[in-house]
Amino acid sequence: MNEAEPQKPLPSVAIIVPTRSRPELLKRCLRQILPYVEEHPECMVVVSDDGDARETHASLGEELNQVKVVQGPRRGPAANRNSGVEHSAGDLLIFLDDDCQPDPNLIHEYRRAAVQYPDCSVFEGRNSAKGAWTSFADTAPVNESGGYLWSCNFAIRRDLYLSIGGFDERFPFPAMEDVDLKFRVEAKSSIRFLPEARVFHEVERRTGWRLLRHHSLSVILYVHLHGRKATGQGSRYFSEAIVRMAVRGFSSYLRRKVTNDFGHLLSMIWASTLILMVVCFWRLHPYLTKRLFPACCVGCRSIHTSLMEGRR
Repeated sequence: MNEAEPQKPLPSVAIIVPTRSRPELLKRCLRQILPYVEEHPECMVVVSDDGDARETHASLGEELNQVKVVQGPRRGPAANRNSGVEHSAGDLLIFLDDDCQPDPNLIHEYRRAAVQYPDCSVFEGRNSAKGAWTSFADTAPVNESGGYLWSCNFAIRRDLYLSIGGFDERFPFPAMEDVDLKFRVEAKSSIRFLPEARVFHEVERRTGWRLLRHHSLSVILYVHLHGRKATGQGSRYFSEAIVRMAVRGFSSYLRRKVTNDFGHLLSMIWASTLILMVVCFWRLHPYLTKRLFPACCVGCRSIHTSLMEGRR
Protein backbone atom coordinates (compact mmCIF):
# COMPACT_ATOMS: atom_id res chain seq x y z
CA MET A 1 0.00 0.00 0.00
CA ASN A 2 1.36 3.37 -0.98
CA GLU A 3 1.74 5.89 1.76
CA ALA A 4 -0.69 8.77 1.57
CA GLU A 5 0.78 11.86 -0.04
CA PRO A 6 1.60 14.53 2.52
CA GLN A 7 -0.69 17.53 2.48
CA LYS A 8 0.74 20.64 0.93
CA PRO A 9 1.49 23.38 3.46
CA LEU A 10 -0.80 26.38 3.55
CA PRO A 11 0.78 29.55 2.11
CA SER A 12 2.09 32.31 4.32
CA VAL A 13 -0.25 35.29 4.37
CA ALA A 14 -0.23 39.06 4.69
CA ILE A 15 -3.57 40.67 5.47
CA ILE A 16 -3.55 44.26 4.20
CA VAL A 17 -6.01 46.68 5.81
CA PRO A 18 -5.94 50.28 4.56
CA THR A 19 -7.44 52.90 6.85
CA ARG A 20 -7.61 56.61 7.45
CA SER A 21 -8.04 57.62 11.08
CA ARG A 22 -10.98 55.33 11.84
CA PRO A 23 -9.73 53.45 14.91
CA GLU A 24 -13.05 52.09 16.16
CA LEU A 25 -14.04 50.58 12.82
CA LEU A 26 -10.50 49.26 12.39
CA LYS A 27 -10.49 47.57 15.80
CA ARG A 28 -13.84 45.93 15.12
CA CYS A 29 -12.44 44.47 11.89
CA LEU A 30 -9.16 43.32 13.43
CA ARG A 31 -10.80 41.59 16.38
CA GLN A 32 -12.48 39.21 13.95
CA ILE A 33 -9.27 37.95 12.37
CA LEU A 34 -6.58 38.30 15.03
CA PRO A 35 -7.46 35.09 16.92
CA TYR A 36 -6.58 33.14 13.78
CA VAL A 37 -3.41 35.17 13.20
CA GLU A 38 -2.27 34.57 16.79
CA GLU A 39 -2.49 30.81 16.23
CA HIS A 40 -0.65 30.98 12.90
CA PRO A 41 2.63 32.94 13.08
CA GLU A 42 3.08 32.53 9.33
CA CYS A 43 0.29 35.11 8.96
CA MET A 44 0.71 38.83 9.54
CA VAL A 45 -1.56 41.88 9.54
CA VAL A 46 -0.41 45.20 8.08
CA VAL A 47 -2.47 48.35 8.57
CA SER A 48 -1.51 51.22 6.29
CA ASP A 49 -2.93 54.49 7.63
CA ASP A 50 -3.34 57.43 5.28
CA GLY A 51 -4.09 59.63 8.28
CA ASP A 52 -1.80 59.57 11.31
CA ALA A 53 -0.26 56.12 11.79
CA ARG A 54 1.14 57.01 15.21
CA GLU A 55 -2.31 57.85 16.57
CA THR A 56 -3.76 54.66 15.10
CA HIS A 57 -0.97 52.55 16.59
CA ALA A 58 -1.55 54.10 19.99
CA SER A 59 -5.31 53.57 19.78
CA LEU A 60 -4.89 49.83 19.15
CA GLY A 61 -3.22 49.40 22.51
CA GLU A 62 -1.88 46.16 23.98
CA GLU A 63 -4.88 44.16 22.81
CA LEU A 64 -3.88 44.52 19.16
CA ASN A 65 -0.14 45.11 19.52
CA GLN A 66 0.80 42.33 17.06
CA VAL A 67 -0.58 44.39 14.18
CA LYS A 68 2.01 46.20 12.09
CA VAL A 69 0.91 49.81 11.52
CA VAL A 70 2.68 51.86 8.84
CA GLN A 71 2.24 55.39 7.60
CA GLY A 72 0.40 55.58 4.29
CA PRO A 73 1.54 57.87 1.45
CA ARG A 74 -1.63 60.02 1.65
CA ARG A 75 -2.36 59.71 -2.06
CA GLY A 76 -5.59 57.74 -1.89
CA PRO A 77 -6.63 54.11 -1.25
CA ALA A 78 -4.85 52.59 -4.25
CA ALA A 79 -1.47 53.95 -3.14
CA ASN A 80 -2.32 53.12 0.47
CA ARG A 81 -2.91 49.44 -0.34
CA ASN A 82 0.34 49.29 -2.31
CA SER A 83 2.11 50.80 0.70
CA GLY A 84 0.73 48.04 2.92
CA VAL A 85 2.04 45.39 0.54
CA GLU A 86 5.50 47.00 0.50
CA HIS A 87 5.71 46.60 4.27
CA SER A 88 4.50 43.00 4.30
CA ALA A 89 5.75 39.47 3.79
CA GLY A 90 3.75 36.46 2.69
CA ASP A 91 2.98 34.49 -0.45
CA LEU A 92 -0.74 35.27 -0.41
CA LEU A 93 -2.07 38.82 -0.01
CA ILE A 94 -5.54 39.25 1.50
CA PHE A 95 -7.15 42.67 1.22
CA LEU A 96 -9.81 43.83 3.65
CA ASP A 97 -11.29 47.26 4.37
CA ASP A 98 -11.40 48.68 7.87
CA ASP A 99 -15.21 49.04 7.82
CA CYS A 100 -15.81 45.37 7.00
CA GLN A 101 -16.71 42.66 9.52
CA PRO A 102 -14.93 39.51 8.29
CA ASP A 103 -15.94 35.99 9.16
CA PRO A 104 -13.42 34.47 11.60
CA ASN A 105 -12.71 31.63 9.11
CA LEU A 106 -11.99 33.99 6.21
CA ILE A 107 -8.20 33.66 6.26
CA HIS A 108 -8.35 29.88 6.42
CA GLU A 109 -10.76 29.76 3.47
CA TYR A 110 -8.38 31.77 1.30
CA ARG A 111 -5.36 29.72 2.33
CA ARG A 112 -7.19 26.44 1.71
CA ALA A 113 -8.29 27.61 -1.74
CA ALA A 114 -4.75 28.66 -2.63
CA VAL A 115 -3.62 25.06 -2.05
CA GLN A 116 -6.68 23.44 -3.63
CA TYR A 117 -6.47 25.54 -6.81
CA PRO A 118 -2.74 25.98 -7.53
CA ASP A 119 -3.38 27.22 -11.08
CA CYS A 120 -5.56 30.07 -9.83
CA SER A 121 -3.88 33.21 -8.48
CA VAL A 122 -6.90 35.36 -7.54
CA PHE A 123 -9.79 34.65 -5.20
CA GLU A 124 -12.75 36.87 -4.40
CA GLY A 125 -14.80 36.61 -1.26
CA ARG A 126 -18.47 37.12 -0.54
CA ASN A 127 -19.70 40.56 0.56
CA SER A 128 -23.04 40.86 2.32
CA ALA A 129 -24.86 44.05 3.28
CA LYS A 130 -25.80 44.61 6.91
CA GLY A 131 -28.64 47.00 7.67
CA ALA A 132 -31.72 48.43 5.96
CA TRP A 133 -31.80 50.26 2.63
CA THR A 134 -33.88 53.38 3.22
CA SER A 135 -32.39 55.98 0.88
CA PHE A 136 -31.41 56.41 -2.75
CA ALA A 137 -27.99 57.37 -1.39
CA ASP A 138 -27.51 54.12 0.54
CA THR A 139 -24.67 51.95 -0.67
CA ALA A 140 -22.69 48.82 0.21
CA PRO A 141 -20.23 46.72 -1.85
CA VAL A 142 -22.50 43.68 -2.21
CA ASN A 143 -21.08 40.59 -3.91
CA GLU A 144 -23.16 37.50 -3.20
CA SER A 145 -22.25 35.38 -6.22
CA GLY A 146 -18.94 36.65 -7.60
CA GLY A 147 -17.86 38.62 -10.62
CA TYR A 148 -16.79 41.89 -8.98
CA LEU A 149 -13.45 41.52 -7.12
CA TRP A 150 -14.24 44.42 -4.79
CA SER A 151 -11.12 45.59 -3.01
CA CYS A 152 -12.67 45.16 0.44
CA ASN A 153 -12.41 41.35 0.30
CA PHE A 154 -10.16 39.42 -2.05
CA ALA A 155 -6.87 37.52 -2.15
CA ILE A 156 -4.10 37.44 -4.74
CA ARG A 157 -0.77 35.66 -4.91
CA ARG A 158 2.07 38.09 -4.31
CA ASP A 159 3.97 37.22 -7.48
CA LEU A 160 0.99 38.10 -9.69
CA TYR A 161 0.27 41.27 -7.74
CA LEU A 162 3.83 42.47 -8.20
CA SER A 163 3.96 41.46 -11.86
CA ILE A 164 0.99 43.71 -12.72
CA GLY A 165 2.23 46.58 -10.56
CA GLY A 166 -0.44 46.35 -7.87
CA PHE A 167 -3.18 48.97 -7.73
CA ASP A 168 -2.85 51.81 -10.23
CA GLU A 169 -2.02 54.86 -8.14
CA ARG A 170 -3.41 57.19 -10.79
CA PHE A 171 -6.79 56.46 -9.19
CA PRO A 172 -6.79 58.85 -6.19
CA PHE A 173 -10.34 58.14 -4.96
CA PRO A 174 -12.07 55.01 -3.61
CA ALA A 175 -13.67 54.39 -7.00
CA MET A 176 -12.76 52.18 -9.98
CA GLU A 177 -9.30 51.27 -8.66
CA ASP A 178 -10.51 47.72 -7.99
CA VAL A 179 -12.34 47.53 -11.34
CA ASP A 180 -9.06 48.53 -12.99
CA LEU A 181 -7.18 45.85 -11.05
CA LYS A 182 -9.73 43.22 -12.08
CA PHE A 183 -9.37 44.20 -15.74
CA ARG A 184 -5.61 43.71 -15.60
CA VAL A 185 -5.78 40.56 -13.47
CA GLU A 186 -8.13 38.75 -15.86
CA ALA A 187 -5.44 38.82 -18.54
CA LYS A 188 -3.18 36.79 -16.24
CA SER A 189 -5.37 34.50 -14.15
CA SER A 190 -8.84 33.16 -13.61
CA ILE A 191 -10.72 34.44 -10.55
CA ARG A 192 -12.40 31.94 -8.23
CA PHE A 193 -15.32 32.97 -6.02
CA LEU A 194 -15.24 31.71 -2.43
CA PRO A 195 -18.67 32.12 -0.78
CA GLU A 196 -17.33 31.01 2.62
CA ALA A 197 -14.74 33.82 2.67
CA ARG A 198 -17.35 36.30 3.77
CA VAL A 199 -17.46 39.83 5.12
CA PHE A 200 -20.36 41.99 6.19
CA HIS A 201 -20.50 45.66 5.31
CA GLU A 202 -22.84 48.18 6.91
CA VAL A 203 -25.22 49.94 4.55
CA GLU A 204 -24.08 53.55 4.62
CA ARG A 205 -25.47 56.77 3.21
CA ARG A 206 -23.13 58.63 0.88
CA THR A 207 -24.45 61.68 -0.88
CA GLY A 208 -23.26 64.92 -2.46
CA TRP A 209 -22.10 66.10 -5.87
CA ARG A 210 -18.44 66.03 -4.83
CA LEU A 211 -18.68 62.28 -4.32
CA LEU A 212 -20.32 61.83 -7.72
CA ARG A 213 -17.71 64.05 -9.38
CA HIS A 214 -14.91 61.90 -7.99
CA HIS A 215 -16.61 58.70 -9.12
CA SER A 216 -17.32 60.11 -12.59
CA LEU A 217 -13.72 61.22 -13.05
CA SER A 218 -12.55 57.77 -11.99
CA VAL A 219 -14.85 56.12 -14.55
CA ILE A 220 -13.55 58.36 -17.33
CA LEU A 221 -9.95 57.66 -16.30
CA TYR A 222 -10.63 53.91 -16.42
CA VAL A 223 -11.98 54.15 -19.97
CA HIS A 224 -9.07 56.44 -20.90
CA LEU A 225 -6.47 53.93 -19.68
CA HIS A 226 -7.97 50.82 -21.29
CA GLY A 227 -9.99 52.13 -24.22
CA ARG A 228 -13.69 52.00 -24.98
CA LYS A 229 -13.38 48.86 -27.08
CA ALA A 230 -11.31 47.05 -24.47
CA THR A 231 -13.73 47.81 -21.65
CA GLY A 232 -16.97 47.72 -23.65
CA GLN A 233 -17.92 51.02 -22.08
CA GLY A 234 -18.99 53.00 -25.10
CA SER A 235 -21.97 55.26 -25.53
CA ARG A 236 -24.41 52.33 -25.54
CA TYR A 237 -23.11 51.10 -22.18
CA PHE A 238 -23.66 54.45 -20.48
CA SER A 239 -27.03 54.97 -22.17
CA GLU A 240 -28.18 51.63 -20.77
CA ALA A 241 -26.69 52.51 -17.39
CA ILE A 242 -28.85 55.63 -17.21
CA VAL A 243 -31.95 53.59 -18.02
CA ARG A 244 -31.03 50.93 -15.44
CA MET A 245 -30.49 53.59 -12.82
CA ALA A 246 -33.90 55.13 -13.42
CA VAL A 247 -35.68 51.76 -13.50
CA ARG A 248 -33.87 50.54 -10.38
CA GLY A 249 -34.79 53.75 -8.56
CA PHE A 250 -38.45 53.41 -9.51
CA SER A 251 -38.57 49.73 -8.54
CA SER A 252 -36.88 50.51 -5.20
CA TYR A 253 -39.60 53.02 -4.51
CA LEU A 254 -42.33 50.48 -5.29
CA ARG A 255 -40.76 47.57 -3.34
CA ARG A 256 -39.28 49.35 -0.35
CA LYS A 257 -41.06 52.70 -0.38
CA VAL A 258 -37.67 54.39 -0.54
CA THR A 259 -38.15 58.15 -0.75
CA ASN A 260 -35.16 59.63 1.09
CA ASP A 261 -32.54 61.49 -0.93
CA PHE A 262 -34.47 61.35 -4.19
CA GLY A 263 -32.31 64.24 -5.33
CA HIS A 264 -29.27 61.98 -5.10
CA LEU A 265 -30.83 59.59 -7.62
CA LEU A 266 -31.38 62.50 -10.00
CA SER A 267 -27.77 63.60 -9.46
CA MET A 268 -26.51 60.10 -10.27
CA ILE A 269 -28.52 60.09 -13.50
CA TRP A 270 -27.17 63.55 -14.36
CA ALA A 271 -23.55 62.49 -13.67
CA SER A 272 -24.00 59.45 -15.92
CA THR A 273 -25.47 61.69 -18.60
CA LEU A 274 -22.36 63.91 -18.46
CA ILE A 275 -20.13 60.83 -18.75
CA LEU A 276 -22.17 59.78 -21.78
CA MET A 277 -21.51 63.18 -23.38
CA VAL A 278 -17.77 62.73 -22.80
CA VAL A 279 -17.80 59.24 -24.31
CA CYS A 280 -19.84 60.34 -27.34
CA PHE A 281 -17.21 62.98 -28.14
CA TRP A 282 -14.25 60.90 -27.06
CA ARG A 283 -11.66 62.70 -29.17
CA LEU A 284 -12.25 65.71 -26.97
CA HIS A 285 -12.60 63.83 -23.70
CA PRO A 286 -9.72 65.52 -21.77
CA TYR A 287 -11.16 68.96 -22.48
CA LEU A 288 -14.82 68.03 -22.01
CA THR A 289 -14.01 66.28 -18.73
CA LYS A 290 -12.24 69.35 -17.41
CA ARG A 291 -15.21 71.51 -18.35
CA LEU A 292 -17.99 69.20 -17.14
CA PHE A 293 -16.19 67.95 -14.02
CA PRO A 294 -14.01 70.86 -12.83
CA ALA A 295 -11.40 70.13 -10.20
CA CYS A 296 -12.26 70.54 -6.53
CA CYS A 297 -9.11 68.99 -5.05
CA VAL A 298 -5.64 67.62 -5.79
CA GLY A 299 -7.11 64.24 -6.80
CA CYS A 300 -9.34 65.83 -9.45
CA ARG A 301 -6.40 67.74 -10.87
CA SER A 302 -4.28 64.60 -11.00
CA ILE A 303 -6.95 62.83 -13.07
CA HIS A 304 -7.23 65.82 -15.42
CA THR A 305 -3.46 65.60 -15.92
CA SER A 306 -3.62 61.81 -16.54
CA LEU A 307 -6.28 62.31 -19.22
CA MET A 308 -3.89 64.48 -21.19
CA GLU A 309 -1.31 61.70 -21.23
CA GLY A 310 -1.37 58.63 -23.44
CA ARG A 311 -4.69 59.51 -25.03
CA ARG A 312 -6.59 56.62 -26.67
